[in-house]
Amino acid sequence: MITLHFLHTNDIHSHLDSWGCLVRYLNQEREHLAEAGEPFLTLDLGDHMDRVNPMTEGLLGTGNVKLLNDARYDYVTIGNNEGITFTKEQLGAAYLMRRFKIVLANLYDQHTGRRPEWCAPYVIQDMQGVKVGLIGLTASFPHFYSQLGWTIKDPYSELTKLVKRIRGKVDVLILLSHVGLPFDEKIAREIDGIDVIIGAHTHHVLEQGKMVSGTLIAQTGKFLQYAGHIVVDYDEQKRSVVYKGADLVTLREPSDQTANNEVRDLTEKGIANMQDVIAVLDRDYEADWFAKSELTDLMADALRKWCGADIGLVNAGVILNHLPKGPVTRFMVHRICPHPINPCRVEVTGKEIIDMIRLGLKKDFQTYELKGFGFRGKMIGRLVFSGLSYKMNSDSPVGVTIHERPIDCSKRYSVGTIDMFTLGSFLPPIVKAEQRFYLPETLRDLLAWQLSQTRKN
Repeated sequence: MITLHFLHTNDIHSHLDSWGCLVRYLNQEREHLAEAGEPFLTLDLGDHMDRVNPMTEGLLGTGNVKLLNDARYDYVTIGNNEGITFTKEQLGAAYLMRRFKIVLANLYDQHTGRRPEWCAPYVIQDMQGVKVGLIGLTASFPHFYSQLGWTIKDPYSELTKLVKRIRGKVDVLILLSHVGLPFDEKIAREIDGIDVIIGAHTHHVLEQGKMVSGTLIAQTGKFLQYAGHIVVDYDEQKRSVVYKGADLVTLREPSDQTANNEVRDLTEKGIANMQDVIAVLDRDYEADWFAKSELTDLMADALRKWCGADIGLVNAGVILNHLPKGPVTRFMVHRICPHPINPCRVEVTGKEIIDMIRLGLKKDFQTYELKGFGFRGKMIGRLVFSGLSYKMNSDSPVGVTIHERPIDCSKRYSVGTIDMFTLGSFLPPIVKAEQRFYLPETLRDLLAWQLSQTRKN
């Protein structure tokens, strides 16, 4: 009997306050396993990087790679925060220094038709004579990936082909999935031959894993609250897995001080890289989530202009704070607008615009505490328009004009807005509209561009 161990993390999103605790746990656990003579692998399931963190933003992912290197990870797959918030060149540059291997099957270069050189669709790892196959998959966001020069293929079909190819070559087959729990459950029910699915993306906390049709599924939530430890017993005589189980490990103090210092030093380097001045303001620029303010108006203006649209539309909650009079650095803009959210252009009717105005006036809409969809703020806030104005009659908008002309309910208008509104159900007209995305620019890039117009010579 050989007992295999898999230590794993997922969806850290550059929340690194507990990184030292994780490193201490990994070091201690691996030392114990080595003393016991039991083989192990250390795995990350993606979304380790998140540009909300100034370290990740300022170092363009290289700091995250260094942390993974120094924590001695063996294999990782990528999440959408790696795949669609960095350019192809930035991601390739970050992974140049990797000492771990990246397992990813469903990402292809649009121009060459081949997978990027920094990843392999699967690996076969010998663990004390037991051949363990690892296949990696990430969630498919084709409209976003295509704008960055990638082709992202359907994870289900890619997996089906690979399981057929390698199942007969391995003793244990593990899927590294950054696709989400519903996908993982579907795979467990429909595709034979996968022993364990280590999951991510949907941030589920599975305390002792979940068994679906004989396949063990594990996932450890988000933001480094937990690590995971999977145990697989393989009987060499029977040539089969006889046990598999999963546990969550709560990450508590004390922590590894060297790892803490590394996070601190990398963060300082990231901040130092963002000290270039992009504007000089002649007065304070205020931000307000529920009332008219200059910064949110600038953000809506930037979206309208960048997307070449009739009007701009953004929620005030994307601006987290004001900017003071004087020099404005790229770090300051990142601090008040840290979201990995991209511009988007849609076409909707005048009637649909009025419907969205009404929806945005509701208190429960403005105060909704949004989590996810790229949003890194606290609540949605009021809807802010550029190129559009209206008056209020009681609780209803009246006299709606676009560039001082009365809105035509049957006419179609172009709207420069944010991809967040295409992903949820906040503004239904945008969700169902034909969409054009603008990548790799994020909201803060547009805000910096708009602010730079104010810079004094």
